[in-house]
Amino acid sequence: MTHRFYLPHALLNEKIILLLRRHWLVLFGRELVWVIAALLPVGLAWLLPGDLQGLAENTVGYPLAVVGGSAYYLFLWLFAFNAFVDYYLDVWIVTNERILNIEQHQLFSRVAAEQRLSRIQDVTAETHGIFATFLHFGDVHVQTAGEQARFVFRQIPDPTAVARKIASLAEFRRRFEHVKEELHRTQR
Repeated sequence: MTHRFYLPHALLNEKIILLLRRHWLVLFGRELVWVIAALLPVGLAWLLPGDLQGLAENTVGYPLAVVGGSAYYLFLWLFAFNAFVDYYLDVWIVTNERILNIEQHQLFSRVAAEQRLSRIQDVTAETHGIFATFLHFGDVHVQTAGEQARFVFRQIPDPTAVARKIASLAEFRRRFEHVKEELHRTQR
């Protein structure tokens, strides 16, 4: 599977094995909140048509309502866009050499961490809740021997398969490193 994705500080012959984002339902749930908030003023206008008629005839009230409504929808757009950016830029990359955990915390705040596959000690998959169980998404916890002791892949699709894949890649990488060390020792 070939990914057209920029790999930060790619190593020689490094290939992307898994490119993971949160499950689409997570984005859908976040955006649904903003869609409902966008429909609230329309619902109020439908419920209170007489009050809005009086506001439209008021010379001061109408411009204030337009400015207020515009600001309301501008902020809604900003928050909805921020939710999408957070979803899209939170990415976990598993390569044949390492794991990268790139998380967007705020609009201008990003944290990236990486760990070599040979340093992975344990991989655990967790699924909590009825939606997560039926739609097969959950968390994968990767325990490492590095500075950042634990990587968490949050709300990703098929966490059990991902955990199995990471564990098998880590085992392969450990064996490869061991064989490489043995060859290096025997060549001395």
